[in-house]
Amino acid sequence: MPSFYQFEEIWDSLKQHKNRNLLTGFGVAWGIFILVLLVGAGNGLQKGIMILFQDYTQNSLWIYGGETSMSKPGQRSGRTISFKEHELHLFSKRYPEIKEISPEVTYPGKKLHSKYKSYRRFKCFGIKSSYFNIKTFKVERGRLLNPNDELTHAKVAVVGQQIAKGLFGKEEAIGQFISLDGVWLQIVGILAEKSLFSDNQEYIYLPYQTLKDQFNYGENVNCFAIALAKDTPPLKFEEGFKTYLSQKYKFHKDDKNAIYIENLQADAKTFNSLFKSIQLFLWLVGICMLLSGIVGVSNIMLVVVKERTQEIGIRKAIGAPPKSILFMILNESIVVTLLAGISGLISASVVVFLINASLGSMIMDKNSVFKGLNINIPIALGALILLILAGAFAGLYPARKAASVMPIKALNSDNQ
Repeated sequence: MPSFYQFEEIWDSLKQHKNRNLLTGFGVAWGIFILVLLVGAGNGLQKGIMILFQDYTQNSLWIYGGETSMSKPGQRSGRTISFKEHELHLFSKRYPEIKEISPEVTYPGKKLHSKYKSYRRFKCFGIKSSYFNIKTFKVERGRLLNPNDELTHAKVAVVGQQIAKGLFGKEEAIGQFISLDGVWLQIVGILAEKSLFSDNQEYIYLPYQTLKDQFNYGENVNCFAIALAKDTPPLKFEEGFKTYLSQKYKFHKDDKNAIYIENLQADAKTFNSLFKSIQLFLWLVGICMLLSGIVGVSNIMLVVVKERTQEIGIRKAIGAPPKSILFMILNESIVVTLLAGISGLISASVVVFLINASLGSMIMDKNSVFKGLNINIPIALGALILLILAGAFAGLYPARKAASVMPIKALNSDNQ
């Protein structure tokens, strides 16, 4: 970086052509401004998406029964694959890696009402209390289902907020009774707000044994969820577990329609990989815009060298070494780029603050996919380092050209 006297000389040179230097610097400032906004927006979107996975234990698997599409010797295609409740217990005994396991049985209820109103749109599920250790819902009021509800086959329910409001309005719903297809259930909990992946506001959760008893539901389980121990690699476990299921239920291991396994950790990794690609693309777009400003700086420095040809000749004639001439032009280029870049960073920071302030309620909403523009320290430091390198690169060719000027030719030049 230039010394104080060199900086004073550079500043005097810049003041001689204010408008030209301001327009040149604007190109650099605009480039870094766009770069910071693009990368910040990408970070905010990634943060919002990854927060949505918090509704699930990330080392969890969701297994759905399907219909075979590939035949095996002695087994035709088109068979329905479903599971039994007692088999889930066998799975957990066979695999010590399974920390929690629960069925998720969908009940196609038709009529739901309280003593005041009826409600049409809803989804009903029969689960075990361990379910809420896999899908980590929270309650706004009341409680979740517990093991005692299962043991006593209690006629209780946890419902979404929309159902509670639709059936009871402003009245407290906890402790109230609702009728599901003629079976009266007591509300013991109201779920907290939904997320993008879990639209739970119109859901009803019952103890699995209660669902079986009251609605004559059979033994078949079409879907169940498991949470694995923290040190268990989900992808490796999934592969081994699917092989075991294919042997037990006699379907082809490569039959993708027989069962479907949703691996939350794999999904999270996929999203992370996607956002890394998006971030790379945003960096490339921002850098390309920044380079257009850098090219402008390089062109202006060529003009500066041409205008100061006689001055350079005089400096060299009185003994200034080529190295001093090179650094004089190079430092001026770096200063122009750095000042413009810092202005762009400050402007971007102000705009980010204003955007985040104006979107405050949306950013604070846990269901929002976008968590505002996020500028972090590594991005700021990376941008500053990039600016310094870019300024040096922009001034390198003009500086080398100035350093190679012959004193006699420079003194005879007509450029002022």
